[in-house]
Amino acid sequence: MKMRFILVMAALCLNFCYGQQKQKQLSPIELKGCQYGITGFKSGFKAGYVVSKNSFLKSKAIIVRNYSLSQLFALAMGAGEVIKPENIIVDVREPKKLQQLYCYKLIVPPAQVDNFYVLMMQNLIQEFSVYEVKIECRDNKDMMLIKDRDDEL
Repeated sequence: MKMRFILVMAALCLNFCYGQQKQKQLSPIELKGCQYGITGFKSGFKAGYVVSKNSFLKSKAIIVRNYSLSQLFALAMGAGEVIKPENIIVDVREPKKLQQLYCYKLIVPPAQVDNFYVLMMQNLIQEFSVYEVKIECRDNKDMMLIKDRDDEL
């Protein structure tokens, strides 16, 4: 009986340590009560995203798997509706970098739920500050423009 108790306690400690290590790998950043993390491509997962609301805590979260950086920007700028690729203008020196795949997670507290996609965009801009992303009207269509940020600013 005592041995079983010791084994259970050891297993719990190992699980706790493993969980702490996994959390450190994601490196969430606290920003005004929000947590987010961005990691690289994860094999074995289809590209996609899930938005969930916790009705008990009144918080909101999004988990995005294997989206390109331009797709992440389009999701944030479209406030949950992904902007179509034909409505995205890419004007950067190294466009291949925008096609690199990422996984992204954002959790916002109840006070920030109304600003969910604004916070997502701010997090992405903070993480990838070399790019400037905005919506412009061209030929009577709203287009998302991704360009290199000027160093002079």
